[in-house]
Amino acid sequence: MASHNEERPFSCDICSRSFKQFYEVKKHKRIHTGHKSFSCKICGYATIHKAYVELHEKRHLGQFKVKCDICQKGFFSNWELKEHKITHMGMKLFHCDICDRAYEYKNNLTQHRRTHHPDLHQDVKLNQCDTCGKTFAYKKSLLLHVASHTGQNVFLCDICGKSVSSMDSLKSHRHLHTGEKLIVCDVCGKAFSGRCNLRVHQRTHTGEKPYSCDQCGKSFTQRSTLVVHERYHSGHRPYQCQVCAKGFVSKTLLKSHQKIHGL
Repeated sequence: MASHNEERPFSCDICSRSFKQFYEVKKHKRIHTGHKSFSCKICGYATIHKAYVELHEKRHLGQFKVKCDICQKGFFSNWELKEHKITHMGMKLFHCDICDRAYEYKNNLTQHRRTHHPDLHQDVKLNQCDTCGKTFAYKKSLLLHVASHTGQNVFLCDICGKSVSSMDSLKSHRHLHTGEKLIVCDVCGKAFSGRCNLRVHQRTHTGEKPYSCDQCGKSFTQRSTLVVHERYHSGHRPYQCQVCAKGFVSKTLLKSHQKIHGL
């Protein structure tokens, strides 16, 4: 039978990925369609997996299995707690075997390998856009990017007309107009309009800085901050003053500079 060997007779007609059972194909195709059948009763978070919602709701209710004895943050497994405690000790146990960069979290090391050494790891498959040639380490990232070319799967805000690539992004965007802040930090109670903002905020409690500069080793809580920082090393100044032609690493610095010209 298919379930007892490597035979995978059922394939996705969108990405050609194969599966052992037909129900696995149906479940997988939700990734492409964006259909999320299961949602949180508290904040509206939606996903294609029932188990993810059940786990998510437990976070709202504080129903964790274990807690950190240093900062009291809760976790659902001992390995999550063990990995978290490394951030308190300042240890970086996960080393890249190519460039010797070190990280506190295993998933950060995996992301580093996919991004910086994709051609040296057989398990990493580069996903390339057929339109512009841009490559991505993750299939999901490619699919979202392709949508920007085709206009498919684009969700429009009915208030300002801005388009985003997923229903989740649209829900978070609408909160900016309504002023709603439904996502609450379980440590300090501060509320946010989107889950991404909450994740970044929670790093102020954990001390986690998952984005590290390959040039100097400095770490940041947000990828956008790392991108700006790396421009100081590379000399790339994408924002240029139209008056004096001086270049800047960020739009914020450009706007501050333009005040000199009275703009």
